[in-house]
Amino acid sequence: MPDFATEPQPASSHRVPEAAAVAMVSGATAGLGLAICRALRRQGYRLVIVGRDSDRLATAAAAVYGRDPAADPVQPTAPIQPAGDDLPDDGVLPIACDVTDAAAVQRLVEQVQRRWGRLDVLVNVVGQSDRGLVTELKADRVQQLINANLVTALLCAQACLPLLERSGGVVVNIGSLAAKVGARYLGGYPLAKHALAGLTQQMRLEWKPRGVHVGLVSPGPIQRPDAGQRYAQQVQQSGDLPAQAARPGGGTRVKGLPPERVAAAVVRMIRRRSADIILPWHLRPLVAIGHAWPGLGDWLLLKFTSSKSDDT
Repeated sequence: MPDFATEPQPASSHRVPEAAAVAMVSGATAGLGLAICRALRRQGYRLVIVGRDSDRLATAAAAVYGRDPAADPVQPTAPIQPAGDDLPDDGVLPIACDVTDAAAVQRLVEQVQRRWGRLDVLVNVVGQSDRGLVTELKADRVQQLINANLVTALLCAQACLPLLERSGGVVVNIGSLAAKVGARYLGGYPLAKHALAGLTQQMRLEWKPRGVHVGLVSPGPIQRPDAGQRYAQQVQQSGDLPAQAARPGGGTRVKGLPPERVAAAVVRMIRRRSADIILPWHLRPLVAIGHAWPGLGDWLLLKFTSSKSDDT
């Protein structure tokens, strides 16, 4: 799908952020989430950095500041505590929160309101991938993936909506190429991300009259230090998965995206209030073909997720 920007951009902080504009990023302690925080900070946003692990959160906050994380960590606050008037208003507020817990998310948003009194952007990055065959899927695993990829975004968006209405804000949900096409060997991940794509469109339609824009960024595999290794044990234990399933995208022949490239797309979506961005760009025709001609789309997907030995 193209990066649609079909309607006029309202005058708001999302073209050139005001000094007081605030963005909240969940799943912000590493990888893509951290890259998004850095990109938004460069745009002038104040940041609410959300993660579960306090130590990793402190390290991430220091990295956004540009400090040496080991020498000068930034200690996060917990959403069950007061906002903390002694905290310096230096533009980065790390908060430890489990975003699968509705009550904790509500306290998180209340803390943001007490601290800065506004919210302009919410970026839902929290998610969890998977490996496996449909025949191996268990109901409890499906529920785990739904909670991680869908419920977290829903809870954060619902809790943030009143503040976003006031600012005419933007919600960006981080989907996946798996939200557009159901590749092989990814277990329950495609179903969870497809659900997120549906939720995103429904939110966009329902919240547009309230002045809140909602968009979906759907990247392919993202570069990370443990790429190709993080699912090796899961694939080996399965016994029915080919070795290629451990690779990024379940073995999809797509070069890993730098997190910074995806972060730049998030910034672009916020500025343009676009609805849907797919990365890498050259795969947009594959998605369109799959929707228009499912048989041809399936054939192409099999080619993209086959090892070279399968082609001979």
